Amino acid sequence: MTTPAFELLSQSIQHCLWRMNWTELRPIQMDSIRAILQTEDDLIVSAATASGKTEAAFLPIISHIDSNRKNSIQALCISPLKALINDQFRRLDELCEHAEIPVHRWHGDVGQDKKAKLVKNPGGILLLTPESLESLFINRTAALERMFAHLEFVVIDELHAFVGRERGTHMRSLLSRLEQRIKHSYRVVALSATLGDWPKLYAQWLRPKSHESVRIVEDKSASRTVRLKIYGYPNEHLRKNAPADEGQDQDNNFEVEFAEVLSDLQACFNGRHGLIFANSRNNVEWFADALNHRNETGGQPRSYLVHHGSVSKHVREETENLMRGDVPFTTLCSSSLELGIDIGDVQIVGQLGAPWSVNSLIQRLGRSGRRGDQGSEIRIFITEPPGPKKDAELIDRLHVELLQAIALTELMLEKWMEPPDITPFDPSTFVQQIMSVLAEAGGINASALFTRLVESGTFGTFTKSQFASILRSLRDHDIVQQMDEGDLILGLEGERIVKSFEFYSAFTSAKELKVVHVGKHIGSISGLMPPQVSDHILLAGRRWQVVHIDDRTSTIEVIPAKGRKSAKFSPSGGFIDDKVFEKMRQVLFTDKNFAYLSRGAAIWLNEARTAAAEANLRTGSWVEQSNQSCLFFPWCGTKTLMTMGLLARYAGLENANREGVAIEFRASVADTRVKLAELLKHAPGADEIADLAVDQVFRKYDDYLPSDILRSSFIDNVMNYDRAIRELNRLT
Repeated sequence: MTTPAFELLSQSIQHCLWRMNWTELRPIQMDSIRAILQTEDDLIVSAATASGKTEAAFLPIISHIDSNRKNSIQALCISPLKALINDQFRRLDELCEHAEIPVHRWHGDVGQDKKAKLVKNPGGILLLTPESLESLFINRTAALERMFAHLEFVVIDELHAFVGRERGTHMRSLLSRLEQRIKHSYRVVALSATLGDWPKLYAQWLRPKSHESVRIVEDKSASRTVRLKIYGYPNEHLRKNAPADEGQDQDNNFEVEFAEVLSDLQACFNGRHGLIFANSRNNVEWFADALNHRNETGGQPRSYLVHHGSVSKHVREETENLMRGDVPFTTLCSSSLELGIDIGDVQIVGQLGAPWSVNSLIQRLGRSGRRGDQGSEIRIFITEPPGPKKDAELIDRLHVELLQAIALTELMLEKWMEPPDITPFDPSTFVQQIMSVLAEAGGINASALFTRLVESGTFGTFTKSQFASILRSLRDHDIVQQMDEGDLILGLEGERIVKSFEFYSAFTSAKELKVVHVGKHIGSISGLMPPQVSDHILLAGRRWQVVHIDDRTSTIEVIPAKGRKSAKFSPSGGFIDDKVFEKMRQVLFTDKNFAYLSRGAAIWLNEARTAAAEANLRTGSWVEQSNQSCLFFPWCGTKTLMTMGLLARYAGLENANREGVAIEFRASVADTRVKLAELLKHAPGADEIADLAVDQVFRKYDDYLPSDILRSSFIDNVMNYDRAIRELNRLT
């Protein structure tokens, strides 16, 4: 007879659950308890947000620690966000309190006294980010082996947020180095909201050399009801965007033009606990400001908050606390709230513009309907610049963003999502880890360094010749030096980089300008397009006027703005999968009606279908605009389209990307096709094409790479050469 999962837990944890009024364990929690306490397997726990994944992992881990006390940290939990760490700390502290198991946090907001106590007397569970683990290697090197001497479990929270990204490579390298340091292995328990059809790929990423022993525990409970609607706003509902008169309130013009959008947002979100995601921080701030302004002028309270990486810690925490309260608020946010931070019972989710991926759409939808039998609800609002579309260009009449939103929705309903990239070529993070090992060891010979990071580490795809080439380049940049005895040490430039706080992260952070009001830190804005004195900016859901800029300290002083002068913004973007564009084409050339479209969105879809039919895009991919201009519609993803543009440039064809869906050539269709056909007879290699890119540097330490490795990284991560060649052969 199978022992009930509850009875496998230690008595202290059983008593704690009784005290917390738990009446039953969820199926995924029972499966995880058995897998962790009755096997030695690694584990991936996959379930929707708020389905009890955290408890599924930690109930058995805490129970094991309770029965097997050791004088070191026994469980390490790595999360992508400090806010998630704080959230988990709150949830674990009560579970661990009864069993007297310490729970620790380690990040920039934790005091040095608490960190010192943990280093002196390590034990229990430690929650941190990859960057904080990096800081331990650099700053607490001598204490590492004692702190983790009896480490038994590593929990990776939000697994999907790491796979295929620099932070994932960084984290895996640090964990590999930790394993080598403590000279024993540990079990990995990874948590993820959704894996789609790719659980085996995630297992391979998690444990490349032993993925067969990774057990997948998935939530098999009935899926929630989904309520979804996509809104569009045809031009008869919008005022034509006439130039503002001198001194006229430009943002008021925008609010008039987008009045129906704002009205629909108020109708959906006023009086409800909600989240509204936007694809840029600019839109987060503008819409929060506009919605609060409309509420105030209508005699209603300011009920719209903001949350993104550029507002200060206290503003983010205040927003999270207000969202957990009883008063209904809606927060406009970037991807910062896409992950599972507890912000209470979210009733409805909004999306301004189409998301970039099915994965992101699923994550955002899953933030609603977290309590009981409540279904998930999302409203997607597609807006376009106002103005008549009758004589507009073909690209405008296709309503590309609406097609993208429909395609992502259809793929989600088909239960498809983007496959993870489990073997990214990431020499930038390799460089960062070389510097990290040199800082940790003080000095190490090249052979031992290669063993630690490549043969026994995460960077197993790098050859010895590539490794030697990177070391030579790092020497030339004074990142590393070689001693007479042969050991490698950090050079002067390497020491400068490692001493910087920014070193702890492997990914690039754009320059930020600190914004203060009467000495109080409000947040930060991008330094790429800095404002000028007297400009208005939007931050923390409010409008500010710049009164002083200190270039030396990168600080902007502001005061609350009077009036509603147009505010400064900056752009954003992302990669879209080939499959999404294939589905967009299918949406365009089918007669299917989609019940989740608003009347306005349905009008736009019909306009797009009419425009595509008039341009003969159903049977062809080429549209003649003049004898010196044509459009090419391959219906391929971002990387493929960009690679096609580089191939065309190699053939001597001037071209430009149009709205991510087409290439515009500065030649007639006939001339373009002749040149492309000639190109394909003797197609150049990916290396030759990559060298046509204006800038191959896109990761943090790419500037220090030799040219051949930088080129390979660009090809692997930004281009899709094989697909581009194949599609050009098919369509030309």
